[in-house]
Amino acid sequence: MNEERKNYEIAFLVKSEEDQEGIRKILRNFQLPVIDGDRISKIKLAYPIKKENFAYSGYLHFSGSPQDIGNLTESLKNEPKILRFSVITQPIVKKDERRVVERASSRHAQEVTPQLPKKTSVTEALSNEALEKKLEEILQ
Repeated sequence: MNEERKNYEIAFLVKSEEDQEGIRKILRNFQLPVIDGDRISKIKLAYPIKKENFAYSGYLHFSGSPQDIGNLTESLKNEPKILRFSVITQPIVKKDERRVVERASSRHAQEVTPQLPKKTSVTEALSNEALEKKLEEILQ
């Protein structure tokens, strides 16, 4: 039976930078290949989680079948070094496609932007006669 594979993202908070490798190891155990996600940064938590005030935040994109996700989440829950995690279905947009979308949206924004009439300088003083002529032109 051929299983359909989807792209997923796991966002996580771990106690140390090295704990990201523990998540990668769990993904390898379930034969879920990592596609992207090497950046990890230290953050101050808004409230303590498992008596920790600081954590390392990161994400990983991986692909797998929906049946594997349930087993994966149970395994991640049992890992004491993982403070929090969330697994979501994630469509990955390639960088080249993102640039094309940005260019298309910026072109569209330029086409839709209405052209406002140029303002006349206010420094010119109009006489009453000239002002009445302008009003008559506008009213006709």
